[in-house]
Amino acid sequence: MSEETNMAERVISYFDEEFESIRDQLESGQLLDYKERVIVSRKIDEALSRLSPYVRSEWRARQVVKSGETLRERLLSVRDIISNPPI
Repeated sequence: MSEETNMAERVISYFDEEFESIRDQLESGQLLDYKERVIVSRKIDEALSRLSPYVRSEWRARQVVKSGETLRERLLSVRDIISNPPI
């Protein structure tokens, strides 16, 4: 395995784990404040831009980007915020 492929795998795995962690926090109700959700969604935007060089060559990167985009949309969903208001 080349060094470049190894680095790509590490980057993709890192962001995949981070997105999973955010998804778990969202499902457990830890991200109730809209301001916090916006900040997290901005960080996801930055992560997606860092993943963009790998999307063409790595199928897994495409999956992680799609997962991140879905998560970002869910974070900013007004319906989700209304149905789960902050305590």
